[in-house]
Amino acid sequence: MKTFPIRQTQTYFILSGAMGSGKTTLCQELKTNGQSIVDEPARQILAEQRSFGGSGVPEEDPHLFTNLLLSRTLYAYDFHQEAKQPILFDRGVPDILAYAKLFNLETTRFQKAAEIYRYNPTVFMMADWPEIYTTDEERKMTYEQAQRFGQTLRSIYQSLNYTLIDVPQMNIQDRSNFIREQIHSRTEQ
Repeated sequence: MKTFPIRQTQTYFILSGAMGSGKTTLCQELKTNGQSIVDEPARQILAEQRSFGGSGVPEEDPHLFTNLLLSRTLYAYDFHQEAKQPILFDRGVPDILAYAKLFNLETTRFQKAAEIYRYNPTVFMMADWPEIYTTDEERKMTYEQAQRFGQTLRSIYQSLNYTLIDVPQMNIQDRSNFIREQIHSRTEQ
């Protein structure tokens, strides 16, 4: 069996967690304060596919959707290789493994990709938050499904030996400050 070298980038941080936990809002706030962010590919893919009636959406072809996620995520990983400053990814390769499990797909290649494409060992994890959870055109799962997805993510990241930092459920400015301080402390070591 062919082996591939592990790629690890210390300046790549991941923000992950349950759907509807406030990640997108937090990323927007962090961008406003100068943090480099790589947007979550799932929402981009869903909007694109739905704009032209494509089948790369979970309810039509979860296999295609998950492959599109992997392709877009790996492209973003490679695209930012020359960056010198810390970059925060709204979801990483391990999240795609969680999507594959959610859709009951074969996970071997997603597991392999998560083992090869490594990020900073610290992952910021956002828990489900029922008070702010909403559905929309792209997010159709129930709160309970989002909660289970968040639990699956935690398990996957832990199995890949990442250290999880729980982002406190507080106002957006305090959350933003928390992330920026954590990134700063981990890149100044």
